[in-house]
Amino acid sequence: MSKFKITTLLLFVSATLFAQSGILKGNVKEKTTNEGAIGATVKIANTTFAAMTDIEGNFIFSKLAAGNYKIVITSIGFAPREIDNVRIESDKTTLINAVLEDDSKMLEGVVIKAQRMTGTEVSVISEIKQIQNIAVGVSSQQIVKTQDRDASQVVRRVPGVSIFDDRFIVIRGLNERYNTVLLNDIITPSTEVDVKSFSFDLIPSAAIDRMMVYKSPSAELPGDIAGGAIKIYTKTVPDGNNISAGFTVGYRSNATGQTTTDYTGSNLDALGFGAAYRSLPSGFPSTKNVINFASNEQMIQNFRDLNPYYSATTKTINPDFRANINFSRRFFFGNKELTNISYINYSNTNTNQSVVQNRFLFDESKASEFFDQSYANNVRLGAMTNWALILNPKNKIEFRNLFNQMASKETVTRNGNLLENNLEIFNQSFRYEQKSIFSSQLNGTHELSEKAKLKWIGALGYTIRKEPDFRRFTSSREIGSTGGYKMDLQQFESPTLQQAARFYSNMDEYVITGSVNYDVVLGKKSDNEAMNKMLKTGIYSEYKDRYFKARWFGVVNPNRVTNELLSLEPNNFFSNENLRSSRVYYSEGTNFDDRYTAQNLLTAGFASIYLPFNKKFNATFGIREEYNKQMLQSRERGGGAKVDVNNPIFSFLPSVNATYNFNDKNVLRFGYGTTVNRPEFRELAPFTYYDFVFDVARRGNKDIKIATIQNFDIRYEFYPSSGELITIGAFYKKFKNPIEAAVFYNGSTVAFTVANSESAYSQGVELEVRKNITKNLMGVFNTSLIYSNVTVGGLSDVNRYLQGQSPYLINAGLFYSEPKSGVQANIMYNVIGQRIYVIGDNVLSSNVFEMPRNVIDLNLSKSFKNIEIKAGVQDLLNQAFRLIQDTNRDNKITETDGIFQQYKRGSNYFLTLNYKL
Repeated sequence: MSKFKITTLLLFVSATLFAQSGILKGNVKEKTTNEGAIGATVKIANTTFAAMTDIEGNFIFSKLAAGNYKIVITSIGFAPREIDNVRIESDKTTLINAVLEDDSKMLEGVVIKAQRMTGTEVSVISEIKQIQNIAVGVSSQQIVKTQDRDASQVVRRVPGVSIFDDRFIVIRGLNERYNTVLLNDIITPSTEVDVKSFSFDLIPSAAIDRMMVYKSPSAELPGDIAGGAIKIYTKTVPDGNNISAGFTVGYRSNATGQTTTDYTGSNLDALGFGAAYRSLPSGFPSTKNVINFASNEQMIQNFRDLNPYYSATTKTINPDFRANINFSRRFFFGNKELTNISYINYSNTNTNQSVVQNRFLFDESKASEFFDQSYANNVRLGAMTNWALILNPKNKIEFRNLFNQMASKETVTRNGNLLENNLEIFNQSFRYEQKSIFSSQLNGTHELSEKAKLKWIGALGYTIRKEPDFRRFTSSREIGSTGGYKMDLQQFESPTLQQAARFYSNMDEYVITGSVNYDVVLGKKSDNEAMNKMLKTGIYSEYKDRYFKARWFGVVNPNRVTNELLSLEPNNFFSNENLRSSRVYYSEGTNFDDRYTAQNLLTAGFASIYLPFNKKFNATFGIREEYNKQMLQSRERGGGAKVDVNNPIFSFLPSVNATYNFNDKNVLRFGYGTTVNRPEFRELAPFTYYDFVFDVARRGNKDIKIATIQNFDIRYEFYPSSGELITIGAFYKKFKNPIEAAVFYNGSTVAFTVANSESAYSQGVELEVRKNITKNLMGVFNTSLIYSNVTVGGLSDVNRYLQGQSPYLINAGLFYSEPKSGVQANIMYNVIGQRIYVIGDNVLSSNVFEMPRNVIDLNLSKSFKNIEIKAGVQDLLNQAFRLIQDTNRDNKITETDGIFQQYKRGSNYFLTLNYKL
């Protein structure tokens, strides 16, 4: 029987036992003193179970059968208390917090919290200890300590993980393309059109139950990983009925209070819905008509009716502002329960950066130098609402929804010199980008029997990205001259993307996903769960559909108008009066490659079997088979030749994860698996996009190949106590056809694209420590040391690192907490080693490296009865973000190499007030 038939058969068997008992924990306090009630008796009615509270008022029942119970609490001198309908769920912990009053009063203030304790540090470390993969995680409890605002800040605390551009995740130094993000076990849609990435700042930290990073492959995980799979789980079952609100005011150095250049926008910009104001009007003439009748007076009038081209203004930058409101409810209908957790958040932030950029010739001399002032106003309006219907302790339906509306309004003013041409320049760009991202998931968890469990998920994702009326122009004069700058225009009816152009684009993408996992215990069930043989099977299917279209126009000068007109100030030159058939007018530059459609069908089936050979040694053997069909339709620029990508690939992905438990505190793990790395739609599309910030064109490569990776891991884990761990591990990855960002020359201009190298390898070691230094002080430290090497195939003629691979990462933090006073404080440090940002061809260009930045964050908070006040600073050192070009091509960065791009992001000082009703 073939491997495929065997695997298909296994898909209908099943896996993993989930215990049919739960835990009941609680705390009992005396109302008059607000201290723990010592020696109170806690009984479970109609059973023989009883417990006494300790000196802090805590109690625990380790194993209770799933069901509903009545709890009776008694203590001498206090009124007895009966609590009905306490729900115990299998493999979950139910919490009870109660306050006892004097015998003469009616007892009130009992709060029942029924939820699985997955968000504590102890539970996350326990999960890491129990799963078979090489994994790390962050709990919601640790998130509270770090006071991180969103998932992008949370994930920086994970060993071997860093963040690029403050949003995109990097695992083990590998760039974002080698990582897959799952939100509640469903692959998230990419938030960027160019690359595979997920913008982690979409998820508010308060909504995160836990975050797990799986670094070794397994059958249950997606095949498109090499760095790792990041699973974010959001909360569905709340502690109780709560409403809270928070407000943050921030001061950002380089921005707040500074005077900068902005441009006139829409009244809806403040909500992130400004694209409609800037979009082309409905009924605007077609591309064919604009090209054929560009100099026609009626056609020129259509462009006069557009929003003004030049509307630059001077403004003083306001402080950053953030606000959120969170609420949760629990509803009981007999033995059924409906829960809801919802979040609404809004942010309006600003950056204002002085950017230095240089470009170099092959002989190491400087070809150009730019001095940019870049201002951006960023707005986000987000909402999340998660519902759970608990039919009984064994059946639960969950409905999760996430929506984010994001917009960025950018103005770049550029002064500089084109040294090759002896020209001084003055250029500007005015850009607006709007994104709408929606994700909805419906899933069910059903414990079918004592041995089996079924979980199903259906999901819909929708992304809309609009970039309307991206305006830019270039003007120049001879270096040393005192005359005005002359507008750069084409002297025939074919515009360019750089010169006095208006660019419009729209992208719509739908993603439909479904999965079913069925788990079963093989043979006789053992009371020791670790000794149960388990089989896990499942299927996963995803269909993705994208439509992209761009149009662009440019002012042209076929009449060769005099310098008197071209030398006018921009606000005068771009006036409607100058748009005439006898002067200058717009022509369309839209080409065949400015639109594409793309589809991707992924179907996968997996089966894995867990075998406990004895109490110390166990292993999980897995097979995953993925059929992926990637399709893209477009045309080549110029001649319009068809581009028809049709790339069906079947991938057979075996894996094995083994664990040796020396004892409860010492564990040794080994992992192996085959994974793949597929190109993104944009990386295949021939569409050419002009990036004003970098002054480069960006273009896809329809001939890119799929990369294959062999992954090996070994890790030793030591658990000194609950909530503490020390791990040290090593890994090795072998790449075939790795996909890398590279430079190529598109005519006389520099362009960025992607290309395959022949092969590469990456190897490294990792260390993680989480240790309680004192009762109130915890330390966290993790570091990774990595070495990579590429066998080149046309991209470079010397040995080098894998593009995007950092040689080291360091994260460290101290977390202080004093529960009685409500004071928390922490200090965190983060740095990543230099890595190749883009590969040069070593003929006309050389590699560009991103340099290390030392980042320190400080936070302090104080909690009162219903109020919490936070203060802190992010990126205290404010070290420069630097891209350095290896101009002498020795594959090293020294003082003799040149600055490609450099700027400071700015330190962010903030004050937050949270109020809980």
